Amino acid sequence: MSGDKLFHYTKSGLDDVWLANGYRIETTEYGEGVAIDHALELHQVIARAIVDSARPILGQHARFLRVMLDLSQTDFGKLLGVDRATVIRWEKAREKPLGLMADIAIRETYAARAGRGLMADVIRQLQEADEKRHGHDYRSVFETKNSGWRESSLVA
Repeated sequence: MSGDKLFHYTKSGLDDVWLANGYRIETTEYGEGVAIDHALELHQVIARAIVDSARPILGQHARFLRVMLDLSQTDFGKLLGVDRATVIRWEKAREKPLGLMADIAIRETYAARAGRGLMADVIRQLQEADEKRHGHDYRSVFETKNSGWRESSLVA
């Protein structure tokens, strides 16, 4: 263990992560190094803390969650319904909070992929609908009945 000193864990790519223990300072042939106990588990706990936090998702958090999901910027963007350039912009603005809808989408996407999200089925349905939508002309059909207007079950 490291004693009472907190360790600023910047290797995570996050500016706000400090470790109270679970690390060792080791001497290597290149100088002092740090060994982290169960690093993957630590990263999973960090990701859950980001997703569950009331704090806004920052660009650096978005990048961390994307990496934890093992997604390229392009694939992450597709999953969220944005282009790669948007993901790059988020990640470059490390300290800037994302917009509310992006924040929600990233939290739910991570939670769903981790098997914890309430929106997992909704996300999957939206992805399938998006794949089907390309090249099709969709219409919303409405009808009136005695009780008033409603969306119709008729296929347009």
